[in-house]
Amino acid sequence: MSQQTEDRTTGAVARAWFDALLRGDIEAAGALLAPDVRFINHTPVPGFNTDMTWIGTHTGRQAALDSFGVFTGVCDVQHEELVGLVVDGEEAMGIIHEISAVRSNGARFEIEFVQRLTVRDGRIVQWRSYSDSAAIVRALRQEAP
Repeated sequence: MSQQTEDRTTGAVARAWFDALLRGDIEAAGALLAPDVRFINHTPVPGFNTDMTWIGTHTGRQAALDSFGVFTGVCDVQHEELVGLVVDGEEAMGIIHEISAVRSNGARFEIEFVQRLTVRDGRIVQWRSYSDSAAIVRALRQEAP
């Protein structure tokens, strides 16, 4: 297999994606997204998780990346690591352990979440994020000291 072919496989794209995210290189991560990527980051449930202003379905590379800006404007990621990666065909799932703090009140939360990537022609065409959002919502709703 040539280096160019290897660089475009699901596993290679997923590893490059998680490496870029974990080092905070949003530009490198964005280069791996298809222009019309569909990013599904939770389903908003009014009265429950809509305090998480970055969630919802985002279509297109810029909209997906803009959601990062909303998240990092609200939360300060203090630690993130990839703890598992499974690749099968055009699908890859990464499990990430994260510790973050809400910028407005300093409340910390710790979660594990899954990112499910669909890769075609060397680009991520769909990206879906799953987590138990209760810890995030609880931290967002805490009063500042």
